[in-house]
Amino acid sequence: MKAVKINPIVLIIINIIAPSMYIFMSGKYLQIYLLVFASALFILMGRFKRLAGFWVVYALMMGLYYLTMQSKGTEFLGLFIIVIVQSVPCIALATILVTKYNSAQLLSALETMHIPRVLVVAVTITLKYIPTFRREFSYITESMRLRGIGFTWKQPVKSFQYFIVPQLFRCAALAEEVTAAGLVKGIDAPMRRTSYYEEKVTFIDALVLIVFAAGLAGGFVWKQML
Repeated sequence: MKAVKINPIVLIIINIIAPSMYIFMSGKYLQIYLLVFASALFILMGRFKRLAGFWVVYALMMGLYYLTMQSKGTEFLGLFIIVIVQSVPCIALATILVTKYNSAQLLSALETMHIPRVLVVAVTITLKYIPTFRREFSYITESMRLRGIGFTWKQPVKSFQYFIVPQLFRCAALAEEVTAAGLVKGIDAPMRRTSYYEEKVTFIDALVLIVFAAGLAGGFVWKQML
């Protein structure tokens, strides 16, 4: 089966709408529906390894939830875990945005929505900074390891300080670098940017959104029937 390319706008819309739906409909229905829907999208996009990892994380979290709910002393922890579990499908889909699409693709897709340029740039930088943060943190971890400094639970505050302080300084430096790179590339230009990538909404994108909306509508019907 050939992998299907989904417009990043579709994934962004789903990740905006899906979490807020827990306010309006049955949490159990929405949790199962998002689980199935996210799995179907992973299969459609050919992301089978990520799908397997997604299911492993979900199964482990659910197992931990049921374990914590067995005792009255840990029920509060179980309630916290189930909130995270309900967010797992959305987080899994968000990882595709971070790993599969580059900045140019995200910018091209967001500009088709005719939203303010400031918001477009902010969303793009936020999404692409996550892998950068992970990479920088791995550099810091390796640097600390070479110096013989590791995390220890005996001195958690001091250990945390060794890692977070360099990361904060790197964040400041990276912010300046990203800003400078964007200005050089004319990101603040008043005219519409051209792009090598043309992220247009296709029939598959529309179909995915229709199925997503139909599932949410089914959730409202389910709630009325209870």
